[in-house]
This record gives sequence, structure tokens and C-alpha cells, in this order.
Amino acid sequence: MPAPALDQLTDAQRECLRLVYARHSSKEIAEIVGVSPSAVDKRIERAVQQLGVTSRIAAARMLVASEGGATYERTTSDPFDLPPDANSGGMALDGPWWLVRRLLGLGPATGSEGEARNPLSRSQRLGVIVGLIFLISMSSMALLNLGQTLSSLASASRDAPSR
Repeated sequence: MPAPALDQLTDAQRECLRLVYARHSSKEIAEIVGVSPSAVDKRIERAVQQLGVTSRIAAARMLVASEGGATYERTTSDPFDLPPDANSGGMALDGPWWLVRRLLGLGPATGSEGEARNPLSRSQRLGVIVGLIFLISMSSMALLNLGQTLSSLASASRDAPSR
């Protein structure tokens, strides 16, 4: 962790990064701090450049970790296709079955205080998946039957003698 870079952050940059860590948008931070949203964005951009990270979240995590703050927990609004932080407790996305594990709830709990992000039990989720598969298969069969019926009607009308 680059301690000299963290020491070079201004108090305004630190305050903005703490609010980013608390999941506030630039507009919300601007209202809290009393500056324009573009000023907030500039403060955060400079902090990201000084710390040598790629995102505002990474900069906020670095600042809070250096100050001894709480570790980052994913929320339901966090995109699941982004790789988790090393200490976030998130599910590893490197395996080929990560999405299946996520949908079935086989990964570690990622909600606050260890609660699952999905309120359904595993058997309920499995029932929903089986139900969706059944619905899709029945819809496919209905479409195939409709196509076959239309094809036979078209064939019969072609073969019918004209009057």
C-alpha cells in the first residue's frame, strides 16, 4: 500500500473518498460537501491518479483500509461480473461455473452479517429453475406444433384443385 501517496491526499479528497466508500454518488457527495458535482469528480479523479489505482472504489477502499476502517461488503446493487476485492469475501469469478453457483446460492454468503442475498432457499431456487425449464420447453413445443400445422395447411392449399 503506497503510504506516501495516501499522505499526499487533501482533506477534501479524503472526505470525498470516504463518502464514495459509503456508496454515495457524486451528486449526493456534492450536496453533503457543499460543492458542485464536477468539483467532487475532479477531487476523486486526482485522488485516483495519486494513488495509482483504476477506480474510485479502489481508491476509497485503499483509504479506508489505511485508516483502519471496516472491510468492504458487496451489496445487491454491486454488479456480480466485477472481480471481488481480495478481502471482500466475495465469490471468485475465475471458475467456469461461477454464475451457476451464484444462481443456486452455492457460493459464500455475501450479504451483511452473513445473510444470503437471495431470500429463497436452495430448493425454492431449484424449483424456480425447473419451472422455467418446463415453461420454455412447453412454449417451444407449442411453437413447433404451430409451425407444423401452418406448413400442412399451406401444403394442403397448394395441392387442392382450383375451381
